[in-house]
Amino acid sequence: MKKLIFFLMALTYAASAQQNIKAVLIDSLSKQAVEFANIGILNKGVGTVSNEHGEFVLSIPDSLLNQVIRVSMIGYKPKNFKVKEILKTNTIYLSPVAIGLEEVSVSSKKTKFKIVGNETRTEHVSAGFTTNNLGTELAVRLNIKHKNTQLRKFMVNINSNDKENPAFRLNVYKVAKGGEPGENILKQNVIIHIEQMPCFIDFDLTPFSIFTDEDVFISIEWIKALGNGHKVMFSSKLIGSQTYFKNASQDKWEKLPSVGVGLHAEIAY
Repeated sequence: MKKLIFFLMALTYAASAQQNIKAVLIDSLSKQAVEFANIGILNKGVGTVSNEHGEFVLSIPDSLLNQVIRVSMIGYKPKNFKVKEILKTNTIYLSPVAIGLEEVSVSSKKTKFKIVGNETRTEHVSAGFTTNNLGTELAVRLNIKHKNTQLRKFMVNINSNDKENPAFRLNVYKVAKGGEPGENILKQNVIIHIEQMPCFIDFDLTPFSIFTDEDVFISIEWIKALGNGHKVMFSSKLIGSQTYFKNASQDKWEKLPSVGVGLHAEIAY
């Protein structure tokens, strides 16, 4: 059987004068570095993720110098700046916010388990990115029919990868009014490290107590540089749950036509 390969096309700007932002993100209370935060121009495909030391570098075309740049992270109050403002500083302080844990009701009824999303391990249909921009993200809608449904496992099959030990962040989003991913419902970062390729990821989500009463999107976001020319390809299917993608931190979501990337989850209700 012939293999089908799909790539998500990233927006690129024509070569022109650029300004480079180099800064570090710091927790305003603990004075510790804020790792893996999202930094980018809203809806313009220009963004990145801070590294383990809170540092980031972002190149801004001169044509976007009047745009708004957003810095956001789970557990912190997001901050918006004009690009010209952020060029004047090399340290950005983020204010932590208190995150309350929601009560979860416990039922005596027998628990049922189900797989939702695009369940597949095929090697004949793959989808992936042509670039590995930090903050690049894929999301698949999960059909939830029962209240107090728990997300127990995240699963995806990686068909190929030519970079050792990549890592990504798992995100879970509400469904926005337009049908695209909306607000992130997670209370803490969920980081998944990949040690062997190709592989099937079967990641336990029970320690994170993720419950929902309605449909959500589950996503993967690349947070460590893979280097130019490297690609990660996921098992996919031609008919499946709708896949959305964005090419950089703070970018807008777009639908991926014709293919459903094989992100799926085990739920309990």
